[in-house]
Amino acid sequence: MPTMTENLPNRVRKLTKPRNYAQAMQPFLEAVSNSIMAIDDRVAVFGGRSDGVVNIVVSDLGADDISIEISDNGIGLDKERYDAFCEIDTDFKRERGGKGVGRLYWLDAFKKIEVVSNYKTDTGMSQRAFEFRLAQENQVFENTDLDHDLAQGVTGTTVRFRGLRQGPYLELFPKRAATIKDYLAAEFISNFLSKVGPVVHLTATTKGGTVQTATYPKDVSELVARGPEKISDIILDDASKLEVRCFLCDKKASSGLTGRHQVHLLGNNRTVESRNVDDLVAIGPLRTEELDDLALHILVSGELLDNSVAESRTSFTLPEGEVSEIVKSAVKTARSEFIADQLNEFDRARREQFDKFLEHQPIFGFANRDEIFASLPANAKSPEDFVSKLALPRFRAEQKREEALSSLVDKVVSGDEVPENFGEVVRRAAEGVQDNERAALGHHAARRRVVLDLMDRLIRRLRNSPDKDKNHVENTLHTLLVPMRVNSSNPDEEERAAHDLWLLDERLAFASGFSSDKRLAAVLEDSDSELRPDVLLWDVLYALGPVGHQGGAEDVEDTEPLSTVFIVELKHPGRENYKAEERIEDQVRRYVTEIKGGKIESFGRRKIRVSDDCQFHCLVVADFHGRLADEVSGWDYVHNRRGRERRLGGDHSSVIIQAVEWDYVLSTSRQANRALLDAAGLDRARTTDFTKQRSIQDDSQEGTKAAE
Repeated sequence: MPTMTENLPNRVRKLTKPRNYAQAMQPFLEAVSNSIMAIDDRVAVFGGRSDGVVNIVVSDLGADDISIEISDNGIGLDKERYDAFCEIDTDFKRERGGKGVGRLYWLDAFKKIEVVSNYKTDTGMSQRAFEFRLAQENQVFENTDLDHDLAQGVTGTTVRFRGLRQGPYLELFPKRAATIKDYLAAEFISNFLSKVGPVVHLTATTKGGTVQTATYPKDVSELVARGPEKISDIILDDASKLEVRCFLCDKKASSGLTGRHQVHLLGNNRTVESRNVDDLVAIGPLRTEELDDLALHILVSGELLDNSVAESRTSFTLPEGEVSEIVKSAVKTARSEFIADQLNEFDRARREQFDKFLEHQPIFGFANRDEIFASLPANAKSPEDFVSKLALPRFRAEQKREEALSSLVDKVVSGDEVPENFGEVVRRAAEGVQDNERAALGHHAARRRVVLDLMDRLIRRLRNSPDKDKNHVENTLHTLLVPMRVNSSNPDEEERAAHDLWLLDERLAFASGFSSDKRLAAVLEDSDSELRPDVLLWDVLYALGPVGHQGGAEDVEDTEPLSTVFIVELKHPGRENYKAEERIEDQVRRYVTEIKGGKIESFGRRKIRVSDDCQFHCLVVADFHGRLADEVSGWDYVHNRRGRERRLGGDHSSVIIQAVEWDYVLSTSRQANRALLDAAGLDRARTTDFTKQRSIQDDSQEGTKAAE
């Protein structure tokens, strides 16, 4: 009966092509693996010491005609192994994870392949030498003239590759000798870290003459500071197990790999995938009692992985989700068993950061603090991380509360039978709403406390600053209250129109129509006045006679004239040198004379006329010194004698001026905010620390730099 035949070139053409350095090196690494197995076989068959040696020489790296020679003193290609070599898709090494296709990848990657091997027979030593060709027939072409350095009377094999084929192998095969060294170490890291297997000597020379040498496992095992230590197995859904071993190594052990900490997933004692797990480990450099700046390396092995290695040996056939869970489980166990002492310190620092974060952002305290912290991933260690990880849970918690309330309302409105524990259900729902509102209030109050503390610092700084610093610090104080050189009704400046005028008067908290440090000519129609009030407010003035809606979202009643205008004048804290022409009354009169009867350009370019009997409220904030103190000394007391007030007469009888000191503004704002802090359950005595805070990342980086 007919027998099916194999089309070798077509079989090779259909092999998975490389997409990165590691995959492009697989044909070369397969040859190294064969040498290591050949040495194991020699010891298993003939006994004796395991004095195995693999010599690897890479020449002209980076050139099209690269040369790679791998020599070993293994068992050699005896009849059994030679027959397996000549069989496509052989299962000769199946029990050790062999796929029977490594030689096919040689053909896919290299232009010329030569093999010379010494082996034992029943009658003595023998040798075979051949070229391995990509052809439909005569792929194994005997050639006894091939050069080799194999010693007589000693078993072993030399495999020589010359030239990379056009395509992905030529494009992706490493061009740097250091890359060859790093990837070779990563591929067999299980053996090298554990100091098992033969000695592997590497000499790699680039076409430019750069040379890298290495001796394994010595060069890798010497990097081990602690380990191997076996930790708890990973128990899979089918009750099978994966073994996990951990090492702490010098960071050089991660050379050529992405990141510092690594999980190596092994298939039949060879690395199939190495995954960076810095985010899962969360800590930066690790340490022992004697050494620091160390990296965690975790080896995971077991029957599931052995049986799931893809043909290319660069991935597993398992679903990505399953592989990811294995990696996470390995790291979680290593964190709790292998580096628990360092994690305790790290988690204490994280908890301190988290508690400080909630003090500033109490709106994220939507549940029990301990439960929230426990829900955070280990790599959440900065305020930005906390916001990123808690935004969605906070939204869901609020949504759940709203749904619970809606359900209660539906029961009451619909007339459905009310359960016996309905009162308890209502109480829990109400407490949830109160907690949510308290968190929102706390967020608002905490933010205000920061602004108040900053204003306090700026006022103190201005009172003690040298003259050369006063101008820009004064501008900073002005900008804290309200952005400078802004007309909020100008659509182009809408984003800059946010302010903190509540610091001066709570009635101004939501004022949306204002100009700040703008010439009146830029605010009034048909005006060329150079006068520049610090702040001029109109439109939304709650409790002062509003004429529109916040932000101009709805139409302003521009058929009625504007009946209330608010002016703010800010004087430099600590200022004493007022000139005679700088009297407050005269300054305000000039403003009022220019504004009264004119038209203010408001939202949407609408023109609103200022009525002739418009009420002008002017607030002056200053320290009462010099001529200013003399001027206000004749005014009426207000605010328990902490401020002064003056109503002008004659043509300006609609003008009221109040003058208060900066300390009064600060103390009254703080007093008002204390009620909010109390209601939110926050520490009202605490003040903001404006010094740069050391982060967990800063500490890690400093430790790294110190080690370097």
